[in-house]
Amino acid sequence: HACVLRRCHELVGDGHIHQFGIRSGDGEEFAFAKAHTHMHRFNFQGLEETVERLQGAPVYFTLDLDVLDPSDFCGTGTPEAGGVHFAELLDAVRQVMGLKPVAMDINELSPHYDQSGASTALACKLLREIMLYRLA
Repeated sequence: HACVLRRCHELVGDGHIHQFGIRSGDGEEFAFAKAHTHMHRFNFQGLEETVERLQGAPVYFTLDLDVLDPSDFCGTGTPEAGGVHFAELLDAVRQVMGLKPVAMDINELSPHYDQSGASTALACKLLREIMLYRLA
């Protein structure tokens, strides 16, 4: 699953990929990201400035729900402690949706890992908010 951004890089080149909230990877992945992308690990620090710089540019927004802390979102196959909480993610999504992305995807929901259904409910609420931001 982690090779997707490498394939994206092959299409868009250096400096066009911005990553936020990354908490896990191997040395090769981090070295590549440092050389070819804008990576902001662990949180959304720098997102506001990035959104300002991207005004008017075509933006593809991919949202990996495993950016959330497993205490808020355990329904993923790649849980990693130290993630953001729902309110932080919702604020970040609001900022990015202000760019009017040309397309987006949401991934990393694995409902069978959360029998309570809370992770699915969170993903659905987030999707609803994204659609409402898009219509605004």
